[in-house]
Amino acid sequence: MSGRLTQMGRDHEQAPYANGAHKIELLPSDLINKIAAGEVVERPASVVKELLENALDAGASDIRIDITEGGKKLIRVRDNGCGMNREDALLAFERHATSKIRKFADLERIASLGFRGEALPSIASVSDIHLTTSDGSRPEGTEIYLKDGTVKEIRAAGRGKGTTIEVQDLFLNIPARKKFLKSNSTELSHITGTVSETALAHPDVYFTLRHNGRTLIQAPDVDSILERAGHLFGRDLKANLTEVEEGVEGMHLFGFVSIPGYSRPNGRALNFFVNRRPVSDPTLRHAVYEAYETLLMKGRHPVVYLFLEINPSFVDVNVHPTKREVRFADIRRIHNFVREAVRKTVQDFGRQPGGAQPDDPGPSGREERVREAVASYFKQAGHPPLHVQAAQTGESRRNRVSGTNFASLHPAARPTCTSSTPAVQSLFSERLVPMGQIDNSFIITQDREGLLLVDQHAAHERILYEKFMKQYERQKIPVQRLLIPVNLSLSQREELLLQEYTGLLGRLGLEIDDLGHGTFAIKGVPVWVSETDIAELVRAIIEEIGTLGKAEELERQIGKVIHLFSCRGAIKAHQPLQMEEMESLLKDLSRTESPHTCEHGRPTMIRIDLPEILRRFKRT
Repeated sequence: MSGRLTQMGRDHEQAPYANGAHKIELLPSDLINKIAAGEVVERPASVVKELLENALDAGASDIRIDITEGGKKLIRVRDNGCGMNREDALLAFERHATSKIRKFADLERIASLGFRGEALPSIASVSDIHLTTSDGSRPEGTEIYLKDGTVKEIRAAGRGKGTTIEVQDLFLNIPARKKFLKSNSTELSHITGTVSETALAHPDVYFTLRHNGRTLIQAPDVDSILERAGHLFGRDLKANLTEVEEGVEGMHLFGFVSIPGYSRPNGRALNFFVNRRPVSDPTLRHAVYEAYETLLMKGRHPVVYLFLEINPSFVDVNVHPTKREVRFADIRRIHNFVREAVRKTVQDFGRQPGGAQPDDPGPSGREERVREAVASYFKQAGHPPLHVQAAQTGESRRNRVSGTNFASLHPAARPTCTSSTPAVQSLFSERLVPMGQIDNSFIITQDREGLLLVDQHAAHERILYEKFMKQYERQKIPVQRLLIPVNLSLSQREELLLQEYTGLLGRLGLEIDDLGHGTFAIKGVPVWVSETDIAELVRAIIEEIGTLGKAEELERQIGKVIHLFSCRGAIKAHQPLQMEEMESLLKDLSRTESPHTCEHGRPTMIRIDLPEILRRFKRT
């Protein structure tokens, strides 16, 4: 029996090799190219990036990009660079054929944007390509047509010095990849971001971007990066940037950072370039955050456009095919250099007469925002207007309940139930009476089981989220018209998204007029949105829309957008509330469907049971 089992095992092991299932074979070249293309070509913007880099490496001073249907149907890049002769044009579509390097040592001092020789063959394997090029040495140029990575036609063509590449029907031969592309507007917004990023790093080059025949970016060559930034990202941004420039042996840092007092709600506006190559690097990000450490409120982020010029032998750009990641030979030295250069710039600006102050409105500004936000909330909740007193300071504040130290009770603190269960109904079956606040952030109350600490921001966020979601579903969001419209300056990418989803924004209670040239006027908002951060809220919503992509996906995940409203509109931590306001907040929380967590998933309250309190006081 044992011998039979052994023989069966051998037959089973050998069987796959008999039909070739496990036999090692070389993959066909077309499949190799398609697999490799997955690393280089993620979406239409990836194609645009690679073609722009080729044009810049060719010495172009005028680059024109034409896009159709978000780049899915057509991407055309035309430049006036050095061009190619017939032989080089054919070699350009061979994998690992490049004019940038000749030996391994060249990688240590690479100065060009491209060097791997993978871009064109990767793009050609997932699209149809027409290439027309001329190096100016002969009266006619060369035209090549490729389909699925295979050359189908070569002929002479009239063309001045330079290169034109047309990429058609991206991913048509890979339906699985094509279905993951987002809407035309979302893909176009990524392309716009790529072109803007590249144009910023090369202000001496004329860039034009058109979509379906409409000009989106027309950036003439200028003398400075700041001038280019103002053209691409709006006058408001330019007015809130200050120049950075610092140099040490082997390194030169220059660019612009936001002044203290000007910030964004996320870190997407941190832009870094190493030897004019856009990169995403944690070392540089951390250095900037440390430089702003005492100048920004928690949760706020600076706007940064920093260019680090460094000896190519001190940085490895051959980390990933997209070339977005780099490795520095001396991370600590670069981190400290960037941190100190940025810190010196922003601190010096703050000392100038009339210079902006840190992004904290101070007690008086904070108190005013508290009064506005809380009064607005209780007005909309149907309660009589309440006077919101300024925060107490000094000894009087320390004597309040907020000064009580409950840290020793932390081990016993636990979230309450997280869904609408009988336990939830039991919790709110009795009226919760507020007893005070801890740190003007947590409401103290009690029930028969013990002490409850309620996070006022999380609780209010839950209340607003459910209220706004119901209003959206009923299409009855009340709108308040602003006495003075709030102006909003957007980048081209943000402008495209706003224009695409104007209808959705209207259903969310936002009334926005296009004033032209990237400027918009916000004329109406949902009634409970605080007027202090309307522009920032709209910008955050636009960014969220850009992340979600396709319209149908956006409708399915509308809760993410509504969550932005509720989070931004909620009462903040460190806001003092009167007893009536706390009581009203607890009452409204009890009426929600999921009162025990906010939309972030954080608990709205924690309980400290009475037995635990008695045990702590050694009364058991």
